Amino acid sequence: MSELDDIRRLLYGAEVARLEQLIDRRMEELSGKVSARLEELGRLQQGHAEKVTQLLDQVMAELTRRNDALTAETRAGLEELKAKTAELERRKLNAADFGSSLAMLGQRLAKGGDDSSSS
Repeated sequence: MSELDDIRRLLYGAEVARLEQLIDRRMEELSGKVSARLEELGRLQQGHAEKVTQLLDQVMAELTRRNDALTAETRAGLEELKAKTAELERRKLNAADFGSSLAMLGQRLAKGGDDSSSS
């Protein structure tokens, strides 16, 4: 080997070491940037998760409110139907009583007419 080869090895070795140092620094910078970006994305994701949770809570509250309103409305409607059914039943019984009364009156009148025609 010549002195020139030794010098080249020394120079290139120093150049390689310098390049390795640059690469190591650049890798550290990139690693730091990636870590910072991951932390930022984690914070954003947490913020979005909190917003979604709030929206879901609002939706559930609104659905509960609407369900309660519909339930109350349905109960009121059923009570109204029960009251109308009871009224119709009462009228039906009154009509049946009236019909019976008319029938008895008709029978009495018929008997009374039969008695007066035979006299």
